[in-house]
Amino acid sequence: MDQKHIGIILLILSVLLGTFVYLIQADNEALADDYMAKEGTCFLDDGTCLHKEKLPLFIFGWAVSGVLFLFGIYITFIDKTQKFMAEHQIKVASALESAMKQEREKDEFSAYIAGFDEEEKNVIKAIKDQEGIKQSTLRYKTGISKTSLSLILKKLEDRKIISRKPSGKTKEIYLLKKF
Repeated sequence: MDQKHIGIILLILSVLLGTFVYLIQADNEALADDYMAKEGTCFLDDGTCLHKEKLPLFIFGWAVSGVLFLFGIYITFIDKTQKFMAEHQIKVASALESAMKQEREKDEFSAYIAGFDEEEKNVIKAIKDQEGIKQSTLRYKTGISKTSLSLILKKLEDRKIISRKPSGKTKEIYLLKKF
């Protein structure tokens, strides 16, 4: 049951309670009028007034009916908490899913590079961080000499780990497996 249905139920209950209080109050007034017509006064033998005898009960009934009515209107037409919570839950679920996906990719990448030596790991990490990195930039990023880097890249290319594409006087390097 959603929020609007609860609000409508509260509105119906408030109207029913208000009607019930009105009918009892009208019946009480009719009895008081009959008594006044017979006795000529609204005071009983003990000195209490018929009009004030049940007044607190009627006030309480009207107050409860009014509060239910106002709360029903608020829930039905004004309060947007349920909608906000649903939107928030979707955002949180999406963020969690994204974080879990990134964590899985990180774990998968870590497992993938576990079989390489340290220099190869550094080269593969740098290529993953900047897809299409130029060979000259990779040399500065990893701190590996030009000759050693060329040998490592050749070995990785032969093993079908990376691909190199000419770009001017240098080459752009890409990982063949996407993470």
